[in-house]
Amino acid sequence: MRVAMVSEHASPLATLGGVDAGGQNVYVDALSRELARRGCEVVVYTRRDDTTLPRRMQLCPGVVVEHIAAGPVVELPKDDLFPHMPQLAAGLARAWRREPPDLVHAHFWMSGHASLLAAESLGLPIVQTFHALGTVKRRYQGGMDTSPPQRIAIERGIAASVDRVLATCSDEVFELLRMGADNERLTVIPCGVDVDRFAPHGPAEPRDAGRSRLLYVGRVVRRKGVGNVIEALPRLPGVELVVAGGPPREELDGDPEARRLSELAWRHGVADRVDLRGRVPRERLPELIRSADAVVSVPWYEPFGIVPLEAMACGVPVIASAVGGMIDSVVDGRTGVHVPPRDPERLAEATAELLADGECRRAYGLAGAKRARRVYDWRRVGSQVLEAYERVLADRAARRAGPHRRQEGSRAHLGALAEGLAALEAHRVKLDGWGEWLGERLLAGGHLLAAGNGGSAAEAQHLTAELVGRFQVERRPLSAIALHADSSSLTAIGNDYGIEDVFARQVEGHGRVGDVLLALSTSGRSENLLRAAETANRLGLVTWALTGPAPNPLADLCDEAIAIDAVSSATVQELHLVAVHLLCGAVDRCVRQLDGQQGELLPEAAPVRALQRPRQAVR
Repeated sequence: MRVAMVSEHASPLATLGGVDAGGQNVYVDALSRELARRGCEVVVYTRRDDTTLPRRMQLCPGVVVEHIAAGPVVELPKDDLFPHMPQLAAGLARAWRREPPDLVHAHFWMSGHASLLAAESLGLPIVQTFHALGTVKRRYQGGMDTSPPQRIAIERGIAASVDRVLATCSDEVFELLRMGADNERLTVIPCGVDVDRFAPHGPAEPRDAGRSRLLYVGRVVRRKGVGNVIEALPRLPGVELVVAGGPPREELDGDPEARRLSELAWRHGVADRVDLRGRVPRERLPELIRSADAVVSVPWYEPFGIVPLEAMACGVPVIASAVGGMIDSVVDGRTGVHVPPRDPERLAEATAELLADGECRRAYGLAGAKRARRVYDWRRVGSQVLEAYERVLADRAARRAGPHRRQEGSRAHLGALAEGLAALEAHRVKLDGWGEWLGERLLAGGHLLAAGNGGSAAEAQHLTAELVGRFQVERRPLSAIALHADSSSLTAIGNDYGIEDVFARQVEGHGRVGDVLLALSTSGRSENLLRAAETANRLGLVTWALTGPAPNPLADLCDEAIAIDAVSSATVQELHLVAVHLLCGAVDRCVRQLDGQQGELLPEAAPVRALQRPRQAVR
């Protein structure tokens, strides 16, 4: 697939830490690399702001950055770029006529505006990620909001015109719905984190053992709430604050916000405990994060917030404002603490409680690292985005095909199956991701537990047989258990505990952290499968579901779900079988590739060697 990424002010080549260089740059960079890893050809289009930049630069294999002329070739504040968007749109249209993409993914409202103008005569599908919304910015910044006055109206038009909007959190969905966006064209896909770079194990920056350390990482702008942290410090004796962000350290004296923070620290008598580091190279961030007792992220508002994910991935608890995406990512009382924004007193109370409880911090750190790997790994996020792309393309193809003549009997059955197979194509990337993760986990000694009722039980048992035996290629046997296949356990548990617990009790007996439970159900409402998924979630298993039409309780309960939208249960089960075969094929490919990377195809009796790090589930 050829993907055009449009990010007018946030280039993946930019140095992070400036006023307009932050999370969006990281997102575009990481997503482009992950899509390329999955076989896409990606071109990132961004505004030329430096005369020394070439027209095209390769970011990595499969990703090219193309600079488009739009206004003077100098750095400009992003809120001054809107008048130059028609020129950007003209450049995009020329580029896309020369090299047509399959799909356009626009980032930020001005990129969406320019992309719609450029694609108007080309008929290209457009996916939009806003990263921030004008309505929210105006609500929290009021008179300090420097956005162009047209922004909110244009954002409404973009939401109504593009093929799909990818929201990064549930709070953004609520805002989009208030703006009149169509719920059917909204998909929630969070930002991600590089769990290979940001991990609990690794070097930590040396620090003063006599002090607790709070760390802020990000842009040094007023709305990020760093001043509120400084105002809380007088109530936190023995605590230092390290601020990593803004211009290089030697240029901080010339930065108005850095000067304001320094003056604030002197005024509150904590200047000796506030360390303004300036810009810190990204490669040094993990060791800086690991040196902290807690990472503090307390902006007045925040569309998503990538730094809290990086902290969680490093096993460091987060103190976060209960705003925007951090409501979703930072779990209050489990991976960190939520505090109200712009409330130094409450911030001081929550911080003092957390810093005084080392056992609590360790528990939050462990839970945060697990959550980051399980939910926010870029491999998983990239899979979700690619699945959304393929769904957009499939919807476009279906609209071009037009309505089908009504059919009956066996012809209707085959027609429904054919339509279902076409729809299943949109889930192919997700199934490949499941297979890739499952292959790694099973090779590392993990287990697959599968369960279903009736025909779905047969499908689950078919899956486990293919994994323990073989599907299409010779490989070692893999551990897979069909929970309904042990009739003695099934009937004994049913007699003693009730039919509702026949799977949950087996999950509790067999399941271990990192194992996978796959539940199959045409309705998605079977109580015994719901209880099994709840138990698996509690024990730290990864939970996947194959179901009929969504929404349904089982799909909502599991980490990942593929919901087959078909009117007949028979058709759903037939498509589940196809999905099972696709999953088995992906496992086969993964196992053979990993064995090949290890230098050999292992004989049947060879012991399983643990992988360095099991890859987490891909949604």
